[in-house]
This record gives sequence, structure tokens and C-alpha cells, in this order.
Amino acid sequence: MKKIILIAALAAFAAVSGAFALDGQVVTVSGKVEYQNESGVWKALAAGDTLTAGTMISTGFKSEATVKLGASILTIKALTRMTLNQLIEKEDTVDTELYLEVGTVKAEVNSFNNKKNAFSVKSPAATASVRGTVFEIGEFLVITQGVVEFRTPVGQRRNGTAGQHIGLFGQAIASAAQDFRNRMGNIPLSQTPSSDLTSAVLATLTSAAPVIPLVTAATPAPVANTIVLLALE
Repeated sequence: MKKIILIAALAAFAAVSGAFALDGQVVTVSGKVEYQNESGVWKALAAGDTLTAGTMISTGFKSEATVKLGASILTIKALTRMTLNQLIEKEDTVDTELYLEVGTVKAEVNSFNNKKNAFSVKSPAATASVRGTVFEIGEFLVITQGVVEFRTPVGQRRNGTAGQHIGLFGQAIASAAQDFRNRMGNIPLSQTPSSDLTSAVLATLTSAAPVIPLVTAATPAPVANTIVLLALE
């Protein structure tokens, strides 16, 4: 009886506040993809399945799943574990919140019923919040379209725009210059320009050392011809 009253109260609150829970829809699945049900049991996820708030999804090696959340499309990459914390349609916005425990997800955030999007992905390292964009978040945040606000647990904030690649180092957001340097990597010696390989310095350093003959009693040192010039005044 108490449970029925509680459900009725929640429904009445949702009607008054204009907030309604939405369900996610699994579009495609490849490889091993599982979800955890209310009893904590893991089951195989299949195309056409419905996802409700609180559902945890896990993908295996070389596996992937595509999920429709309202009008937004979420691609869950391989070796990822995430939870759909919230998917609610309000009077003027659609609130979507994901928790990314590990791995990478790509989101294409689209307007649903002509309402604004409040779409956020939280992880142990940071939170990415967007309103109409395409981005990918995992170890790095890669922005394809729109603007993304990137926040760390220590309160750092940074806005990223299309084409940017933002990384985290500890609890700090990397600057664009630092991020570029980290992606540069090291240049192997085999890729050194040919002009450097033939330079006089390298040629001297890499040329074989002259062989000095061993001087013994049997083989005395050769005597070089000596020319003496005399100047007469």
C-alpha cells in the first residue's frame, strides 16, 4: 500500500513540475555488450532493448553499442563501463546525465521536441557539459562540433570548441600548447633529415678512426721524409 502511494506521489510531482522520465533505446550492438539489471545480474544487451535510469552498460574487447537517448545518439566504445544516471524531459529542457567509470563514449547531442539539451558526462577525472554538439570523452576530450565545458573535481573550468583536443594531467586541465607537445612524441633517429646525415660534423663523428700501426722491435716505426728549408741573408 505504501509503495502504491509513493508511486502515485512521484507521478503527481512529475506532472506538477512538468518533468517526465524518458527511456533510452538500443540501436545497434556488436561484440560482447552487457547490462546490469535491477537485481545486479549481468545480461546480454541486444538491439531494441530499452534502457531506464540506473542501467549500467559494459562493453568487451572489440565491442560497441549505439544508444538513442531522446534525440541524442551515444556510441559506447570497446572496454567501457558507464551508467545512465538520468534521462528526464522537463518543460523547456531535456536533462541527460551519464557516469563514465572507464573507457570512451562519443555523443551526438541533438534537440528533442525543440527543447534545450542539458547533456553531461561525468567521470572520476572530470565532467563534460554540452548543449548541442558532437564530442568524444575518455582519457581525452575531442570536440567535433559545438562547445563543451570541461570541469575537474578541484574546480578548474575550461571551454573547448570544435577541433580542440583537451587532456587531463593529474587534476589539471592541460593547456593547448602542452597538449600539442604531448601528442608530438619523439622523432626516431631513422627519420633524421638527410642533410643532417651528410653534415661535416656527423661525417667526422661517424667515420672510422684511422688505424695506427703497432710499433715493435721487428717493425720499427716508419720514418717520414723531412724537408728542411734554409734561408740565407
